[in-house]
Amino acid sequence: MHARDRELLAALSKVNSKIGSVTVELLTLQPDDAAYAAGLRTLGRQLVRIGVALTDRAGELDGTELDPFSLLNAPDTENHNRTGRSEP
Repeated sequence: MHARDRELLAALSKVNSKIGSVTVELLTLQPDDAAYAAGLRTLGRQLVRIGVALTDRAGELDGTELDPFSLLNAPDTENHNRTGRSEP
C-alpha cells in the first residue's frame, strides 16, 4: 500500500470516528437553525471531500475519471466485498 493510500484511509478513519459525536452535537443544535445549518454544512463538506479523494484515487488506480458532481446521482454499482454483494 502506498503512503498516499494510508494517508487517505487515515483521513477517512478520522472523519468516520467523529460522525457519532457530530451527530449527537447536531441533535442538540436543532433548535438553533443557524448553528444547525452550519454544523450540517461542515459535516457535508468533510464527507464530500473524503468521497472525492477516494474516487479520485480509485480513478488513478484503474484509469477512470469521474466528475465529482456525477457522484450525487450515480448508482453504486461496484462490489465492495469478496462475496460479490454490494454493500454501503
